[in-house]
Amino acid sequence: MNKYTLDDPGVKRWLRNLYSSTIEFQMSEQKLILLCLYSWLNSRFELSEEQLEYILSLSADFKNNLAQQIAFAINNQTEITLDKQTNEKNTSTFPRDSVKVTEYESNKIQSDTSEIPVESEANEIFSRRLEGHLIVRIYYTLL
Repeated sequence: MNKYTLDDPGVKRWLRNLYSSTIEFQMSEQKLILLCLYSWLNSRFELSEEQLEYILSLSADFKNNLAQQIAFAINNQTEITLDKQTNEKNTSTFPRDSVKVTEYESNKIQSDTSEIPVESEANEIFSRRLEGHLIVRIYYTLL
């Protein structure tokens, strides 16, 4: 797979290519994400040294939770949005008493498309649909 820009259009291109690939490839992508988010981000997106250092500075719990959310989104082929401040190269515009913040918001909706009667046949077709949207935000805030 190619390297993509770390912005929302780059994430959308990555998702479009990923979701048009084979299920096996999508599963291997999930495994890579869950194995090491840092390595996966570095292999999929064009990152500066500062960005790589920032990823390393995030807590292990946060990185593990985010990896789980990304893998879940891929598994269900839901939308992922990267919402970040674009003035990253000119951080002098941010006050010295600001801090970079990374957070995610995940909406998951599960719906059953049919009800199974209590006395249902074992071969009755039952389908479940999961929908959602993962938003990863990177921004600056004053201390």
